[in-house]
Amino acid sequence: MKVKVIIPASGSGIRFGGINPKQFLKIGGREIISLTIEKFHSLNSIDEIIIPTKKEYFNRIKSIIRKNDFYKVKKITEGGKLRQDSVYKGLLNLECENNDLIMIHDAVRPFISKKKISELIKEAKIENCVILGLRINDTVKKINSKNFVEKTVSREDLWWIQTPQIFRCDILKRSFETAMKDKFVGTDESAIVEYSGYKIKVIEGEKENIKITVRGDVRREKLNR
Repeated sequence: MKVKVIIPASGSGIRFGGINPKQFLKIGGREIISLTIEKFHSLNSIDEIIIPTKKEYFNRIKSIIRKNDFYKVKKITEGGKLRQDSVYKGLLNLECENNDLIMIHDAVRPFISKKKISELIKEAKIENCVILGLRINDTVKKINSKNFVEKTVSREDLWWIQTPQIFRCDILKRSFETAMKDKFVGTDESAIVEYSGYKIKVIEGEKENIKITVRGDVRREKLNR
């Protein structure tokens, strides 16, 4: 059984603002995507990494790989219009056995701990499909199109979901094939696997494992590090 990682990095950072895609911005002198790749590259349990991205980003990512000797990055492949398309293209470019484990992680979540990655892999060897999440502690409201509250939603069984997410290779491939056939678009890989009828286990994530989405996220991390 091998463990392979897909890190989709096609984002253009429209919500972030500026001309530099957020995965290439620096924290502590290192590109965000470099910090992310390093977390997986440094683990003995990780066999291979593939990065789906835009063609115009190929040279920048190749430069980061050479500079950091990320030899586990075996391939950079062209991504798609949607994240789902990019991950699927990455999956199609991976050679994997049915029982291999495929992990998907956001390029702009550089603060995941190696301990949590190892925990996910250990759990996936038993459960096949495992994701990270945090319990929602805040009050949750459903609002209408005019921003008026319709009702308060029970938070008892609600979780914020993070990446990495990890799945057995054959399950992930079948799920993507079903989604593509049905033209189903999921917000993450677990939604696609769930749509195909597979059970997914959630384990406790990490508060530090934020997805850098707006410019304030970078400023906050610079202050905290």
